[in-house]
Amino acid sequence: MGRTLPSFRLACMAEELKWRGFRSNLDKDDRAKFDEMFSTSRLYNSACSNSARPIVIHCILMSIILHHFKQLMGLMKKNSSNIVDNKQYQTNRLDN
Repeated sequence: MGRTLPSFRLACMAEELKWRGFRSNLDKDDRAKFDEMFSTSRLYNSACSNSARPIVIHCILMSIILHHFKQLMGLMKKNSSNIVDNKQYQTNRLDN
């Protein structure tokens, strides 16, 4: 009764090795970004391992997409609060 699938952490490392050819053809700056992007998926290893998806790259890509979506929503929320603050500032200036 052993596990039929390797741990997701090991499977993720193996998947990253598969992408080394692609990575090696990137510019130096892009390689660093690629490594950073790939390492982002490790934040979600627990969720990925519990999803029981046989295609590891799907979990990795979804983790990266989720992380970027969260960052984008945070920036949009911050930007919208800045817009509201600017409108209030301009309204106050016009009133004076």
